[in-house]
Amino acid sequence: MKIGLFNPFTYIAGLKALVIGFVFMAITLVLSFYSRTHFDGAIDAHIGLQAPFSMFALEQLIAWGSVVLTFFIAGLILSKSKFRFIDIAGTVALSRAPMLLVALLGFLPIFHNIQPGHISNAVIAVGIIMLIPVIWMIALLFNGFKTSLNIKETKAIIGFIIALVLAEILSISLNHLIQSFLLK
Repeated sequence: MKIGLFNPFTYIAGLKALVIGFVFMAITLVLSFYSRTHFDGAIDAHIGLQAPFSMFALEQLIAWGSVVLTFFIAGLILSKSKFRFIDIAGTVALSRAPMLLVALLGFLPIFHNIQPGHISNAVIAVGIIMLIPVIWMIALLFNGFKTSLNIKETKAIIGFIIALVLAEILSISLNHLIQSFLLK
């Protein structure tokens, strides 16, 4: 069970992982639109203002695409073996499945009734609970990174951290750029 929850990539990869991941991403997209949960970075989420459905869709695609791109580049630099782009795309998509839980938590009224400067202990507690699926996603991403690129040990850890930080920077930058055009 532990292997399946944190490293399903020994069983599911490539196109199958991509399709399953996209199904989870599509369900998360619909839930995030109605709960106003924005996935505007590669590994983060925010409960925010209502926006056009297209904005939520672009956030999902940018978050996924930025990680796929940085993992692919890391693979070109770090991996000594051949790897397939579809495996990277699939493992990243499937790794985003825990974000469905974050989108569900976004429905809690506590997030939509926050007054500026008045964050309660309940908001902090639920916010901490929201970290659990994010940490789960990061664990899945790391295992997908190692598996799809066949990178081991220290090289995998350092390469993963650098690629994920770059993906976060890229996704936030692209989302801010797009928001400036869509939300005028």
